[in-house]
Amino acid sequence: MNVKDGITTVTCNPPKFFALIIGVDKYSEVKPLRGATSDARSMTQYLRELFIPGEHIIELYDDGASRATIINGLRQLANDERIERDDPILIYFAGHGCEADAPPGWETDGSQIQGLVPCDVATLDDRGRLVEIIPDCTVASLIEDIAESKGDNITVIFDCCHSASGTRDDEETSNMLVRSIDSRDLPPLSLRTDREIVHWPASSSRTSVIPTGFAHRASRSHVLLAACGSGEVAWERNGQGEFTRALLSVLKDADLSCLTYTELMHGLPSIVHQNPQCEGFNRNRVLFNSKLAAASPTLIRVKVVNGSLQLQAGSTHGVTRGARFELYQHHLMHCSNPCLMTLEATNIQTFCSILGPTDRPSRLQTPLYARQVDPGDGPRILVFIYPKLRELLAPDHEWQSFLLGRSASGIHLTLDETEAYLSLDITQDNQVRFQTRSKLVTQYGISELLETVPIDAKHILEVLRLAAAWDWHVRRTHPESPFKDNLRIEMYSVKQESTLLNDTGWRPLIKEGENLNASGVVHIVAEPSHLYGYRIVNSSKFDLYPYLFYFDASRLSIEPYYLGAIPGAGKIDVPLRQQGSLSIGYGASGTTPFAYYLEDAQTVDVGIIKLFVTTSPVNLGSIQQTSPFEGSNQRGFVVRPKLPSLESWDTQSLTLVQHRRRPETPLSRSVPLIELTPTSVLAEGSGKERKSSMPNNLLYGGLHRKYRTLLMLTGLALLFFAIVLFR
Repeated sequence: MNVKDGITTVTCNPPKFFALIIGVDKYSEVKPLRGATSDARSMTQYLRELFIPGEHIIELYDDGASRATIINGLRQLANDERIERDDPILIYFAGHGCEADAPPGWETDGSQIQGLVPCDVATLDDRGRLVEIIPDCTVASLIEDIAESKGDNITVIFDCCHSASGTRDDEETSNMLVRSIDSRDLPPLSLRTDREIVHWPASSSRTSVIPTGFAHRASRSHVLLAACGSGEVAWERNGQGEFTRALLSVLKDADLSCLTYTELMHGLPSIVHQNPQCEGFNRNRVLFNSKLAAASPTLIRVKVVNGSLQLQAGSTHGVTRGARFELYQHHLMHCSNPCLMTLEATNIQTFCSILGPTDRPSRLQTPLYARQVDPGDGPRILVFIYPKLRELLAPDHEWQSFLLGRSASGIHLTLDETEAYLSLDITQDNQVRFQTRSKLVTQYGISELLETVPIDAKHILEVLRLAAAWDWHVRRTHPESPFKDNLRIEMYSVKQESTLLNDTGWRPLIKEGENLNASGVVHIVAEPSHLYGYRIVNSSKFDLYPYLFYFDASRLSIEPYYLGAIPGAGKIDVPLRQQGSLSIGYGASGTTPFAYYLEDAQTVDVGIIKLFVTTSPVNLGSIQQTSPFEGSNQRGFVVRPKLPSLESWDTQSLTLVQHRRRPETPLSRSVPLIELTPTSVLAEGSGKERKSSMPNNLLYGGLHRKYRTLLMLTGLALLFFAIVLFR
């Protein structure tokens, strides 16, 4: 506050928000656009309305948006000392995009790469060389540089497209233009393009993949908002991009303090022939804000359909008959967002369910959100409590409510310790420890969960509730496993090339060696420096949407490894095409590789890598859960088909055993996987029998048919004689 000449003025610091805004209509050698520069200026004006200072915004328009200045603008964000870590950063581009042939020697996940088209493309630079596009790997490198120094609170918006094959020149009119350029009108990329920015593998003899495409799925460095799918085109109509128009219409009417990227996409109006996409690990965050609590992934969207409340989750998500859900007005858990009512799931279908009963769905303001509070016929575990602990818990009100059946259903007490999934006892320092009899972990010498908790009923019941959910999701399968024989999870060691051209930039990861997952069980030495990636192979005749999770057996957490994109009002790209594959953690995925470690008290740990696949895109984020133990770390326009589309799903998994050091027994002769006794779940009204196998609530069953035992013994005998023979 300043006082001068009797006038009091209040000064405040400008918002800590920085942006690079690029708009190109005028191109020297390729066809021009009419609305890209106007869109970019509209985005700048929107930021100024948010009181973002002009000196915080780098603006590049038309002939000011050359290849060199765009790259320099991205570098400037990484080096700007005014930008502190986790300050919001926006990168916006409106102009032509493109696809181009990859140069000889580039190993990519496809024959073409994507790129942004600068204003001076196809002209000669000051050294007499043709100016090239800015390829996707260069942009990815520069954004990774920004994230490394400034944090991951980065939003990238591209109002352009990279596919020109879906349009003809006669489709464009005086008021309708496509924001892409045919690769035949562009200079070819050279082998040495941006070598000073992108790290290239030093040896072409090594197996390496240069990521292609801007939608680096599940990227942790930024959230990408793209104008359309990879095979679609981005249109501008009457001098304005359709995507930017729709985007700004939502942003200007929204409360940015609670608008997440996910809700932004749900709020976009439909765009004819164009389906915007959102990708990024942090898509549940509040827009431009990494400090506010993100939306809870356990909240599931609810729509009003034909007078009923339709939960956007079904048997695929693990919803069963009798499951109960609390209904909320919005997706941020806060005291200003009280529970409206509690409803039960009925008419459970593959991807959705009906919530009822309620006589006033039309009076409710949509969208709504639901959180599961009772598992119904789903999660169920048996728990044994030692007498001393039972005595201490008896006076606790939370424990009394549980015993009366008012809370934490899915947890059933037993007096027979031998049949219990978990046994609870008291340690010498008056903490509660959780002993497990799950054969999944006991076969590797693990007898109890990693952490203890205080003698507090609320905390104990939370651990048990999450244990039941963990057990349920790791076991449940489709009863017919329609894709079982056509799905494969491969696991590889990956590394970064040791020879660096510079000390920054994105470094493609090199896949080393053969597939580690030969039998469904992988043994590794847990070292943070050992990096791994996964490859999902689909040999079926169906396009599939994959969702990959890591189930931590010691911490009871379920961490998402891959969740796919968020659609706007339309469809999203298919990540796992028929007869195709998807890499996660290396190569073309752009995702972070995975590393595993053990706590000081551990010599071995077990995790389950579980894959869910669906025939239509769904939101499976509600499956994920954080560990209940303190301090634990985490590891518009749609063409309606003539025939009803297939609605199905399936699962696949592998067991990952992590050792302190390499076991004395060769890994190839290690203990085989205890066979998973699954819980099969099918949608109601499907005409098939719904079956649920739950032997004594143990994660893995020990009951096998006699012929299976005989075959197993015969196989072991043959293996023994083979080993002796070849020695």
